[in-house]
Amino acid sequence: MARSRSALFPALAALAALLLWAREAFLLPRSSPQAPRASSARVPKVVALRAAADSQPTGLVWPSPEAEAKLREVDGIKLYPTHAWTEEMTPILPATKQLDNTPVIIGVAADSGCGKSTFLRRILGALGTEVTPGHTAVGDMMTVICLDDYHTNDRAGRKATGLTALDARENDFALMGSQIEALKQGKAVYKPIYNHDTGFKDPPELIEPNKVMVFEGLHPIYDEKARAQLDLGIYIDIVNDVKFAWKVQRDVAERGWTEEQVRADIDKRLPDFSAYVDPQKANADVILRYEPSDQGLPYLKVKLIQKKGGKFPPISLKKDLSLTGSKPGATMKMYDDDWFGNPVTVVEMDGEIDMDNMADQLKEIEENLEGLAGSPGELTEAMTKLRSSPGSQNGTGLLQTVIAMKVREVYERLTAKVGA
Repeated sequence: MARSRSALFPALAALAALLLWAREAFLLPRSSPQAPRASSARVPKVVALRAAADSQPTGLVWPSPEAEAKLREVDGIKLYPTHAWTEEMTPILPATKQLDNTPVIIGVAADSGCGKSTFLRRILGALGTEVTPGHTAVGDMMTVICLDDYHTNDRAGRKATGLTALDARENDFALMGSQIEALKQGKAVYKPIYNHDTGFKDPPELIEPNKVMVFEGLHPIYDEKARAQLDLGIYIDIVNDVKFAWKVQRDVAERGWTEEQVRADIDKRLPDFSAYVDPQKANADVILRYEPSDQGLPYLKVKLIQKKGGKFPPISLKKDLSLTGSKPGATMKMYDDDWFGNPVTVVEMDGEIDMDNMADQLKEIEENLEGLAGSPGELTEAMTKLRSSPGSQNGTGLLQTVIAMKVREVYERLTAKVGA
């Protein structure tokens, strides 16, 4: 598959959509014919409390003689003391309640600052769920786990080892794989906590199995055991120039960095990103890829790359579309391609729709998409509801909405709700 040409991305408005979508819900599960329509759904709020009141450093680095002296093992699982285990904790234990169905496991992979968290809120909207505050977002239907929690060392420990968080050696994949497997089997786990505010590893928290378990972060598709548990693997693929603009918006605003510091951070992380994160997109079931538009930046080309024969229920486009009325206009097309040796079908949107004619153009798009598995007009309604959100004019909003609907479809299929 062709790679985008290098260019700077001077405008951030299109990407800001992914930072605002989190505030709105737009879909409800179709498990009941009496379910209210999307417009009546409450906005799901995701609150992740990153700082524990008793957050304290362990003072340990793995590997080291001091850490090795405190290492213990339970049921064949090594409990690295850098995770701040307490003596009464075990990595896997019986759940307090049994679910009617096996939990549906979703993996969302991408580099940090690439919209994983926002995208997951989009899925929360698709499932119509609510969550309660905590380090891990937990609701009555869905739990979202950040895989940063499986970093073996805290921030100071990584400075001592000289390794980045992207490096496989700085992540406890053995524990991660075992705990994802246990959750899928309906068991509970004590999951580590990485405190982003303090940089410390806080004592693990109890996680019960839930109907949908989403694992988001750098490496959900990297480890073979963890990957084998996934019912759907999603990769968010953002080319470097777009990623730079996105990280500038986040890191300048939230961390007080300069653009030069953001560029230096990306360049420093690039070798490990290329070695440990980026290869996961070869094993993903669906990839959402952001490139500069053929018409030039700041416009975007967004691709939905669907692996043939994979776990992602595919959509298709009946015919190529050209949508005019305002500059730059938008085109949509579908084609077959090769993605790291795998045959794929790509649905691509380049440019922007005419926001003065938004509903009609979305209706035209929806009428030409096959395989959405939604109610008639649902995609159009969802998008027009988000009209004021940046990104609603391009493939950012459209194709993330499609993926959110497909996550719901996977859940319904695996829990035997479709056609019930």
